[in-house]
Amino acid sequence: MFGSSYVLFSREPVTVFLISSLLLLSAIVYVKTAKTIKVPELPLPSYVGKACRANDPNLNECVVRTGQPVIRRITQGDPKYRIPKLEPLTISQMKIVQGTKSVGMTMECYECQLYGLSDVNFTAARVDLKNRHVEWDFHLDRLMFLGKYKVSGQVLILPIIGDGDANITLHDVDFSFYYDYDLEMKENRKNYFKITNSTLLHNIGGMFIELKNLFNGDKFLGSLDGMLYQRIISKCDTMIRNDLVQEDVGPTHQRHNTEPDETNMGVLGTNMNRFLNENWKDIIKEVAPAVADALAQVFRTTIGSMAELVPFEYIFPSD
Repeated sequence: MFGSSYVLFSREPVTVFLISSLLLLSAIVYVKTAKTIKVPELPLPSYVGKACRANDPNLNECVVRTGQPVIRRITQGDPKYRIPKLEPLTISQMKIVQGTKSVGMTMECYECQLYGLSDVNFTAARVDLKNRHVEWDFHLDRLMFLGKYKVSGQVLILPIIGDGDANITLHDVDFSFYYDYDLEMKENRKNYFKITNSTLLHNIGGMFIELKNLFNGDKFLGSLDGMLYQRIISKCDTMIRNDLVQEDVGPTHQRHNTEPDETNMGVLGTNMNRFLNENWKDIIKEVAPAVADALAQVFRTTIGSMAELVPFEYIFPSD
């Protein structure tokens, strides 16, 4: 009996000892691992060339001169600097909601491919290192979205519905990316910057829209009541007669470099596309914010990836 009691009594301190030893061992491993974690410290990519000096009296001009040739290269992506491929840029979803007096429709573009970023012209820069504020100006002759779409709503007296392939092309695009940043010194005694606030301003000179399979190639008409059917056909007849007098919908800089492909569009789909192009200034009011969001995300992602890896002293050396 005494031996049995002794075993029961001694089990508890042994268990406590084992637990304490495991906790101590875990703490030692954690501390050792933490000490071996190295802060990323990469130089500027070789294709950037010589960095602009922080005390350069012509710093703004240097940023534009250095940055312009980098744009085309960086849009190819750079895994080393965690920069994804940007030409084309994949946009999973872009939603357009139009609610003016003339047009009231909702369109969703998905599986979109954005083309044109590799042709961006870097036109001006304003860098204020003291106040940690940067402004960049750019111009694009053309920015093209290709993908799938779904649309529903009404344009004038005409209902609009359909899904299929979409081409939304923007022309003469001017945009500016403004951002504020802060600096953080890390364990390697180097400063790294992080964007704290950003804004993208834009102005679009023209737009071309081509939506394939509107009204399911006019098969949608068969589901309409007789009176509405007659109103639609009457309106289309008027639009067709107007097209015989004036084929062009506007200056070429407001459109894609080809006419809408009318293959398998149907009468109503063809004329609806023409109407949308004639009224592009109303449509662009809802398209532009979605485009601005996409561009702003490109800048934040690209700059953020670089900023996490390259110390600020390497980007704007002071010596």
